[in-house]
Amino acid sequence: GAALCSQADRPFRGLSSFGNNFLSRFEGVEMDSPILNNITLVDTPGILSGQKQSIGRNYDYEQVMKWFAERADLIIIMFDAHKLDISDELKRVIELL
Repeated sequence: GAALCSQADRPFRGLSSFGNNFLSRFEGVEMDSPILNNITLVDTPGILSGQKQSIGRNYDYEQVMKWFAERADLIIIMFDAHKLDISDELKRVIELL
């Protein structure tokens, strides 16, 4: 994560402000494929529910999602359709979008 954020030719420099707890979990992979030029796919961790929301992460998940959303042309949200409710965290992230 820190390596991705320090590279001037990558779009991730602003993520360093979210700290080492986030950067230690942030990973990237590059594919040499013409069809993927100028495309960045982001796979975020699952949305936490209940008490896990406050103790499960040591960085501001909602603000990280906002950072990515502000730079995105398209956002696709996928979740478990077998769960009838959504967590407070998912609701807040959707509201940020």
